[in-house]
Amino acid sequence: MLEVKSLSVSYGAVAALMNVSVHVAEGEFVSLIGSNGAGKTTLLNSIMNIIGHSKGTVTFKGKEITKLNTPKIVKGGMAIVPEGRRIFSNMTVKENLEMGGFTRPAHEVKEKLEQMYDMFPVLGERHDQTAGMLSGGEQQMLAIGRALMTSPKMLLMDEPSMGLAPLVIKEVYEKLKLLASTGLTILLVEQNATMALKYAQRGYVLENGRIILQGKASELLGDNEVKRAYLGKEYKEKWER
Repeated sequence: MLEVKSLSVSYGAVAALMNVSVHVAEGEFVSLIGSNGAGKTTLLNSIMNIIGHSKGTVTFKGKEITKLNTPKIVKGGMAIVPEGRRIFSNMTVKENLEMGGFTRPAHEVKEKLEQMYDMFPVLGERHDQTAGMLSGGEQQMLAIGRALMTSPKMLLMDEPSMGLAPLVIKEVYEKLKLLASTGLTILLVEQNATMALKYAQRGYVLENGRIILQGKASELLGDNEVKRAYLGKEYKEKWER
């Protein structure tokens, strides 16, 4: 469904991505892990053409979208849940969701709202509440719901676990697992390698703007180098003895 070929992005003289190639088949749940500053957010923003790129191509559903603007990419069936959620904090939960569906017909927006309230009951309970008053986990659910209001075929997720408690992170990932089971294609980028690889089917490892490893998520989760680099201080100390 998505194919990124030899993508390179620079910020002035600083290269953020260098010849990055990834692919995601229809219905796949793929995670891309890497440390802070590896280029994960840059990759998603470049796919969505939120930022430009100096080289490479992006193909979605068999059509090149490299030069399309972001609204046209969204209309074509791709949505992004940005890093930090970026909800409209002064608007209500319902208004946030409606903003996600502003390109859709009115009758469809009403139907999608009900679907979001069924999927995320807390949003239904607090539909008239100002979004900035929600907890971090609730805001993440709202950000996902807002993206789903566009009726996407593919969802890009940027650091969904950021700033959340472990139990809330698990709840978010269970929702993503549920969405994947409906056939939604997901590309997720994360620093939390354990959760990302536990729920995904395949994975990539991005380091300093380059893809250094790829494979089945279960294989990457068991890779000693991935464990040493991404699965925490306690494991590093045991592995390096």
